[in-house]
Amino acid sequence: MSSRPKSLLVITLLLFGGCAAVEEGPLIDRRGWVIRREFISHTKDSSKKVELFWTKPAGDGPYPVLLLIHGYQAQVRNGGESYVKAGRLGMMASRGYVAVSLSQPGYGNSDGPADYCGPFTQDAVLVALDFLRKQPFVRPDKVALYGYSRGAIVAGMVATRDPKLAAVVLGAGVYDFFSWYPTPLRGIDANIIREAGTSADAFKSRSAIHHVEKIKAPVLLLHGAQDERIPVRQAEAFFEKIRASGITAKIKIFSGAGHSIPIDEQYSEAYPFLAEFLR
Repeated sequence: MSSRPKSLLVITLLLFGGCAAVEEGPLIDRRGWVIRREFISHTKDSSKKVELFWTKPAGDGPYPVLLLIHGYQAQVRNGGESYVKAGRLGMMASRGYVAVSLSQPGYGNSDGPADYCGPFTQDAVLVALDFLRKQPFVRPDKVALYGYSRGAIVAGMVATRDPKLAAVVLGAGVYDFFSWYPTPLRGIDANIIREAGTSADAFKSRSAIHHVEKIKAPVLLLHGAQDERIPVRQAEAFFEKIRASGITAKIKIFSGAGHSIPIDEQYSEAYPFLAEFLR
């Protein structure tokens, strides 16, 4: 067993504002960190559950929170557990964060339906944020989101709906469905049609650029210059809109990178940004 700090809190049942969370037993990531799995009730349907994985530094805290939101998963749809298997939660906890990953509806053990980053998925993130802010070891004013690909679409929209966020990191996301569709690669367009539809309301409810005036948190945008799925102009246009609204925004375009930006390159930008706004 690793000598790194372990999560010390064992919860069997938590009740917060009618939101029940049941622990399923710990996992051990490849860095030796103890990862807790929780289920919380979805706000729109209490019979639907949202799956969370989390760990934290040793001690009582309180600590800032970083909630990670995964992208599309084809073969292995394990949702937030993908961050556990990659050792990312332990990595973030070692930097002093309560590190959390969420399974989007339709992924992992979160109940569906998957709605292509739409209101049902956004509400799952919002209820998770509410749950996390009520924990005694959390600094409720220092909660950040980090979403990638589909996760960035979700995180961008949640940033327009939650004015209390302290920071948001968005990687390789779509922020304007109107300008992106119908250009997606074959297969992606079919997912959009199946999960979201192509109405103006469906596109607007997934396009953070059309709600930019509601964003209050500083935003870091990461995008590959050669992204073959989502044009880099998506990030550039969103950055320009955020800056024009008076909100702090930073952008990093990775020359030579496609849709999958190497994780160490992402984190070289994300770490100092998060440290600035979560300290």
